[in-house]
Amino acid sequence: MMSELEKESQGKPRDSVIISRTITYTTSFCHQLKWVTQRSLINLLRNPQASVAQVVVTFILGLIVGVIFYGVEDDLTGIQNRAGAMFFLTTNQCFSSMSVIELFIAERNVFVHEYISGYYRISSYFLAKLIVDLIPMRAIPSIVLTISTYFLIGLKLELVSFLIATLTLVQVSVTAASMGLAVATGQSILTIANLSITVLFVLMIIFSGLLVNLPSVVTWLAWLKYLSIPRYGMTALQVNEFVGLNFCNNSETGSTPKENNCDAYTEIVMCTGEQYLATQGIDASAWSLWKNHFALAIMTIIYLSISYLKLRFMKKTS
Repeated sequence: MMSELEKESQGKPRDSVIISRTITYTTSFCHQLKWVTQRSLINLLRNPQASVAQVVVTFILGLIVGVIFYGVEDDLTGIQNRAGAMFFLTTNQCFSSMSVIELFIAERNVFVHEYISGYYRISSYFLAKLIVDLIPMRAIPSIVLTISTYFLIGLKLELVSFLIATLTLVQVSVTAASMGLAVATGQSILTIANLSITVLFVLMIIFSGLLVNLPSVVTWLAWLKYLSIPRYGMTALQVNEFVGLNFCNNSETGSTPKENNCDAYTEIVMCTGEQYLATQGIDASAWSLWKNHFALAIMTIIYLSISYLKLRFMKKTS
């Protein structure tokens, strides 16, 4: 694809990078975006092992998780199983996004050479890479994971709830990938970027809402929960699932509901999904659901902006 850009550039004046340090372009932004996107897609199709393997592994892993948590009941054990399944799904989305750190590191030298040669703008290269990576490597595996786990686990059999769960996992994956780009862009050593992102994800998982009860965290550390990507994903999944559930009106056979048996338990037993959410410091309202998606969208924009700025101001020497 670069040969096409070279042909467009032949016979047209271009300032010297060494003398003026100003790079001029003989093609438009849209033209550059088109060709860089096509080249990235061709490279992906020529070497589909990574993307195909990720989808296949995600599907198999989803089936395993679905079997482990198969058919959750509307009882007290169902609360734990639902929370555990949601914790795994959001955590898996974060760590599966770590492959994104190679996006700019692997082609660092090629990018520097082609950029200073005036083949394309940084913005067109950055956007093309995002288009090719986010759709096949982040969105598709997230959709596959949701399909392979949602119905086996026995979560709400409502179309809207299923779509919200899918959107949530896609957003968690994209946001985690964006954070990975923000950390890894400009790095030349893959190991350092890998270690840095792993440490950040581990800290985020601690404040996801399952390993520690967030309302009980000391004030001077409580602010860390607002930086946790898994927390936003898990909160959205929990509100989406638990609102409207009742855990105390089940029969042993599953055929005829029994009388409310809350009195048979101690006061700490929760009979409704809203009561469980309250113990987690979560408000059972529509805004409590969508504010998590809004927060993930804002974090994605911030992380991608950081990544772009690091790419723009990165030292470029061929």
